[in-house]
Amino acid sequence: MRSAQTQTPQKAALHNWSLSMRHQLKDTHVEVIERAPPGVQTDLMPGQTDNPQMMPLDEYIAEVMGLLRQEPALEEICVERVKFLREAEQRGAFAQVFGMLNEAH
Repeated sequence: MRSAQTQTPQKAALHNWSLSMRHQLKDTHVEVIERAPPGVQTDLMPGQTDNPQMMPLDEYIAEVMGLLRQEPALEEICVERVKFLREAEQRGAFAQVFGMLNEAH
């Protein structure tokens, strides 16, 4: 994404690392659970705290905690609000979603 030129590749690297660690630890008692957050209303970036396009922090925490309680444990924690992006390629909508996100910034 144009607005997150360093954050986007870092997230991709972390995703790849999580997949690798999960594979390497598959025969142990260690679970590798990856979290893929949407934009969340925090002070991390200027303007995010009050941005209505960002997910309120309390809602994000509540949804993540609910997902972490699921049995069996999920390998990846994706709140509903991030699924339009996370699942875009599976739906055949990657180019459309990518374009929409880059036009917004």
